[in-house]
Amino acid sequence: MIDLFSMVFKYFNAWLLMGFALVAAIVTEKLYLLLVSAVQRKRMGGVRVPRRGLRAIFRLEIGLPETAAVNIALYGPSLAIASLMTVCASLPFCTFIPIIDNGSDLIQLVQFLLLSEVFALISLYALGTGTGNEVARSEMRNMLRLLVPLVACYASLASFFTKNGLDSDPFSLNSFSMTGHFASMSAWGICGVLLLVFVILSQIPHRSVTAGSALFIHGESPEFEGAPRGMLQIWSVFRAFIVISIVTYILFPADMIATLSEGLGISWRGQALNFVIFWLAVVASRLVLVPACWLIVQAAESRIPKPFRGSLIPILTVAAMMLLWYEGILLSQEAASF
Repeated sequence: MIDLFSMVFKYFNAWLLMGFALVAAIVTEKLYLLLVSAVQRKRMGGVRVPRRGLRAIFRLEIGLPETAAVNIALYGPSLAIASLMTVCASLPFCTFIPIIDNGSDLIQLVQFLLLSEVFALISLYALGTGTGNEVARSEMRNMLRLLVPLVACYASLASFFTKNGLDSDPFSLNSFSMTGHFASMSAWGICGVLLLVFVILSQIPHRSVTAGSALFIHGESPEFEGAPRGMLQIWSVFRAFIVISIVTYILFPADMIATLSEGLGISWRGQALNFVIFWLAVVASRLVLVPACWLIVQAAESRIPKPFRGSLIPILTVAAMMLLWYEGILLSQEAASF
């Protein structure tokens, strides 16, 4: 009986932490939109930009287009969010008992993200409208532009870890904290890691900088209202927040903070300190780094002839992979010299 209560308590803590991550994503997105609205109001001479919050969307009566496949449009968004919660349950910084810890959890996280994407796209196409189809096509393009550099980052860093003598699994998220490796890396490798981080953050799916990471822009597809639309908006916001948290983990100095906590005699409070500082770093990345990356790429693409704008991100991704590949060559040369 004691073991049963212990297990129930652990799973309660896990769901509590995952719920915290979801609430943190929604609150951070709300804060970002408030900051954007304040900037827009200042530029427009005090004119308020209309914007509907998630609470208002959920209070509306469910509305679907006449051409919609009702069951899919109603329940598809909930399946998309359920798949994202599976991703969240697999991350060690979202729960103390991750359901995936088999050495290739990063690959399976991508698979869960794709499954969630499939449910979201099915829901959009189920609306049977031109706007829904256009949003779905835009979402597919955005997701591909995100997944390509994300998977390239996984492969490049795993290759670097292997050449650097990593004993554990190279595709485990627990191995992907780079702060302990920066001291032994050359400027080429550090630039490659930072360039990959920049590319991934710049490709966080969004319709526009002012709309944030929401799937629908205000006033778009007015015939689609209520809880299903709100769930798709939450899905888009939460998906972006999870990807940002994974990228933040790559640069987060968890080992340094743990060492500092032990030196100060903080003991178990060191885990709480890690947890709080990490999620504050994720929030700061969402509020500052992500929109900055969006604006930088947008400004760079505006200076490139229109037929070649789509090649900027692939070129930067290949350049970052080449830098890390060259870093691996340097490691091999150093190993051969001894």
